[in-house]
Amino acid sequence: MDDRHGQAAAFGYSKGTVALPLAFMVAGLIEAVAIHLLVPWQWLRVTLLIATVVSLLAVVGWLAGRAVHPHLVTEDELVLRSGSAVVATVDLTEIGATRLIRRFDRTDEEVRDGRLHLPGPDGTVLDIDFRSGVPIAFPSDEPTVITGVSLHVDDPRAMLDRLDAVTT
Repeated sequence: MDDRHGQAAAFGYSKGTVALPLAFMVAGLIEAVAIHLLVPWQWLRVTLLIATVVSLLAVVGWLAGRAVHPHLVTEDELVLRSGSAVVATVDLTEIGATRLIRRFDRTDEEVRDGRLHLPGPDGTVLDIDFRSGVPIAFPSDEPTVITGVSLHVDDPRAMLDRLDAVTT
């Protein structure tokens, strides 16, 4: 999170996202044991166990993507991510206003009314408004113009302070 050497400050957004994937992983392990004990046909047992392992890997991969690909604030741009995908790269001169505001009404990533929502499981905690429209390619590859973003970050105060420091 430090930028003493000209590197980007990273802001994670994985806090609060472990409970549901962990529940899926426990259920998958219980399922694997049940398959081993209850399914009498070897070919079906192997097929179902492979499907279980693949689904567990997908859950772990999703969780890892949120943990290892944080939002970034560099000297001249804000990089917003969703897992391994870069959703938007915003020049810091485009940032008009930033404020801490807790919203519980959005839990899915979406663009609505010109605002990009990148929530966590409990909604969003930080709003960033832009001076003009910023083009993004989300959720599909079709270009969309947004005028702001509401996002979840683990430490919203630190990100707000960092954005205020580099935009003033």
